[in-house]
Amino acid sequence: MCLRELLDELKRQDVTASESQIRWAIKTGKVSRPRVDGSLRFDFTDENVCELALHFGKREPALCQ
Repeated sequence: MCLRELLDELKRQDVTASESQIRWAIKTGKVSRPRVDGSLRFDFTDENVCELALHFGKREPALCQ
């Protein structure tokens, strides 16, 4: 999934994070780096969504169960 889909999924899980916060978390190693597609865009997986939701959220998100 692309970054916009990731932001929408996090919002559905009541996790507030901006694009710049997500990029900063990836750049500083707080969360694992997602793979990059041929256009050099991030391609987020369900595991990436879960990890970001855990990092920015205060509780275990529904997707990670």
